[in-house]
Amino acid sequence: MTEDMNPAELITRLLPLTHKEVHIGMQGNEELALVAAVHEYGSAKMNIPARSFIGTGKKKGQVAIGKLVRPAVMEIAQGRMRAETLFQEIGELGLDRMRKNFDRIKQPSLSPIYARRKSGKKLLVQDEELRNALTFEVTPKRR
Repeated sequence: MTEDMNPAELITRLLPLTHKEVHIGMQGNEELALVAAVHEYGSAKMNIPARSFIGTGKKKGQVAIGKLVRPAVMEIAQGRMRAETLFQEIGELGLDRMRKNFDRIKQPSLSPIYARRKSGKKLLVQDEELRNALTFEVTPKRR
């Protein structure tokens, strides 16, 4: 804050940042949600190891999102950007990082029996449908 900034105006500009949040994840039907959950956390009963694509994608996007947010908050404080624009940029960047993470999943490898039955090299079942279900939305912040 500089001495020529009006504190009330600054608060008015920054306050919208406290009202909303960005959710990055997937949306789909119950079957797709079950497939995603099994891949994300694994299943001891079905002998499927975890192949996290949401949690690891979130971790891989945190640094980039942090680098985006810091200067953007200053832009909002100075009246050169709106909070909605920042929320949208966070969602787009986080979704991009999650999709890139999804595309790189290589471990743990498939069991030899399953690998013989499966066509293609992708590890995740219904991979295209899962990848397309990745999305983000800007929602009112839960109080």
